[in-house]
Amino acid sequence: MTSIEKVYIENFKSHKNYSLYLDKKYKHIVIYGKNGVGNTNLLDSLSFFSNAKGLRGSSLEEILPKDKEINSFTKIKIKIQSIDNVYDFSLKIIKEDNKLKKKILLGDKKISLADIKKHIKIIWLSPYMDKIMYEGQTLKRNFIDKMIIQNDNSFNKIIISNKKDIAERLHVLKNAKDEKWLDILEKKIANDFYDIFVIRRQYAEELNNIISSKLKNFREVKIQYKNTLFKDLINKKDELIDLFLNELKNKRELDEITKRTNFSINSDEIIILDKKNNINTDACSTGEQKSSLLSIILANCWKLKNSNKKFILLLDEATSHIDEPNFKKLFDEVDKFETQIWYTGTNKNLFQVIENKGFFIHLQ
Repeated sequence: MTSIEKVYIENFKSHKNYSLYLDKKYKHIVIYGKNGVGNTNLLDSLSFFSNAKGLRGSSLEEILPKDKEINSFTKIKIKIQSIDNVYDFSLKIIKEDNKLKKKILLGDKKISLADIKKHIKIIWLSPYMDKIMYEGQTLKRNFIDKMIIQNDNSFNKIIISNKKDIAERLHVLKNAKDEKWLDILEKKIANDFYDIFVIRRQYAEELNNIISSKLKNFREVKIQYKNTLFKDLINKKDELIDLFLNELKNKRELDEITKRTNFSINSDEIIILDKKNNINTDACSTGEQKSSLLSIILANCWKLKNSNKKFILLLDEATSHIDEPNFKKLFDEVDKFETQIWYTGTNKNLFQVIENKGFFIHLQ
């Protein structure tokens, strides 16, 4: 089992100095206490080893406690035990020349977040993520793309390369207007578009299959991608790459004027269908949207597990996504992942169903 065994926090939001030692025989870690005591902040500190802004989308300026002097620093250290390795990760945020700087280490060696994800992935579900289901396409696309990256690092490389080439194309359109170089760039961009569109749809199909086969006790949803420029990708690679290439060439003048790429991977629209009601989840109730989000997160965890990828799951205010009678279904499901799961809540009674299996930490 993959688990966090030790946590040390110094000057992270509400936690000025906090140490935690965990009994490794427990996979279910429950943090509870009244609102404002730092339940979510504890999980948030762990999430910074997976995402530059953590589960709450915080900037570096929001991390250091407000009452700390200018030369104070933030430090987070975690020890992770997996089946065959022990990892000592640390994150430090300091102020230099009145600017905040971040450094991440594995032991004494400086590493990146991408390096950490090669060893361990930290996945979470929090109330902050509820807006994914109703705030438009950009959030949905980014959310699904990040989950694809958790499963397929090559996808991240394509995305990064594509952003770089698009930025260079816009620069050439504005300045040099070198036709030969534009042709080369656009050919590469068109090929990347095709690969990205394919990977997205393959991932959606895999998650849909997991939801329908493994998550029968949860809300059944279906993820679909739509694009106004094409309907089908199967056996049409060369034809579609030519189509994307023509679209880029035809929009050169418009892209130069607007200073943006008007046909891009953002032309993909995501529809999350609630199969019970046969409607887009945008039109569902808040409770139904939360349940749909939970199904997608659990399906992604199953995909990671099936691929033998190591991860730890953080469920911030878990019962906000599922009513109390159904919490046992959630517990029974995540118990199958054979990894450590962290929960937060305001009251220990919310977690009675796992009372004998959980390691309980009361923050005051």
